[in-house]
Amino acid sequence: MSEIIFKDAKIRRPQDAQPEQIKSIFPRISPVRRGDIVAIKIHPGEYGNTTHVRPVIVRTVVDLVIEAGGIPFVTDTTTLYKGMKLNAAELIKAAAMNGFTHASMNAPFIVADGLRGNNAKEIQINGKVLGSITVASAVAEADSMIVISHGKGHPASGFGGAVKHLGMGCLDRAGKIKVHEVAKPSIDPEKCVMCGECVEVCPWGAITPPDIDRSKCCGELSCADACQQEAIIPPPQASERMQKRLGEAALGPVEALKGRIGYINWVYDLTPGCDCFNFSGERFVEDIGILAGRDPVALDSATIDLINEHMKPNGGSIYTVWGVDPWIHIEAAEKIGCGSREYILMD
Repeated sequence: MSEIIFKDAKIRRPQDAQPEQIKSIFPRISPVRRGDIVAIKIHPGEYGNTTHVRPVIVRTVVDLVIEAGGIPFVTDTTTLYKGMKLNAAELIKAAAMNGFTHASMNAPFIVADGLRGNNAKEIQINGKVLGSITVASAVAEADSMIVISHGKGHPASGFGGAVKHLGMGCLDRAGKIKVHEVAKPSIDPEKCVMCGECVEVCPWGAITPPDIDRSKCCGELSCADACQQEAIIPPPQASERMQKRLGEAALGPVEALKGRIGYINWVYDLTPGCDCFNFSGERFVEDIGILAGRDPVALDSATIDLINEHMKPNGGSIYTVWGVDPWIHIEAAEKIGCGSREYILMD
């Protein structure tokens, strides 16, 4: 049973401030050894998003890594969707626009999978659906890593936390496609009005309404989100199949770093959408606090349980946010060996 540290969001004294909580947590979860090159994996948010993890949290972790004798760099990977994270140049710019700079964090920001998202190391994971997965090279080649995740909702996985950060955020482009490819959609010609919205959001040139070129499609489904006619139809059980791959893919970074990873879930500003959204929706539940540990499965399990506990008085749960069950990817990660859902909360 894994120990998960929990610091409540209610601040009653200066020692309860988030940076001070991180300082008290860090020695208990840190995998950092003197001389380590340490990846600090974050999601800096798409430009326009205002509810992502704050730079001051990242700066606190950076300084603690330095105090421990590590050499830190802050990192993220490119995306499959059309925004300011599609390539390294724009990702660095977007991160800076959201306040993630060397001056604010005391460490360089490095795009882990290279200029166009193709730099990676293939890791054998021997899962039920995935035999191997490609992990972004700067993650795979680091000596240790701290994963800082914003706990929030997600339209495809129900919840985004540590496991999703591993099984999606730490992969290169090919790895992300491997997870998403089971969701390649089709177009219903009777609903399609040829508006071209789907063409505009697809960066791969896969759509010529009413047809989708499946050899170019990545299955990322921004096109379906953009279609107001609901003419773009994902295949049956796309979410479930994607989540099982997501959970298995999480083992890739864990194996690459031989388990030398510490995890922090920052569970504030719980919006329905991912930080990939270029806007921030209204919170669906009050702030929870900060959770941390060395087991990503236990950490996300504890986080989801606390969210559900806070939503229960109003008859809700994390499932009701999108109608998507997040336990699918958590259980897949557990089955492949990323950790255990069993945990004990510690102060």
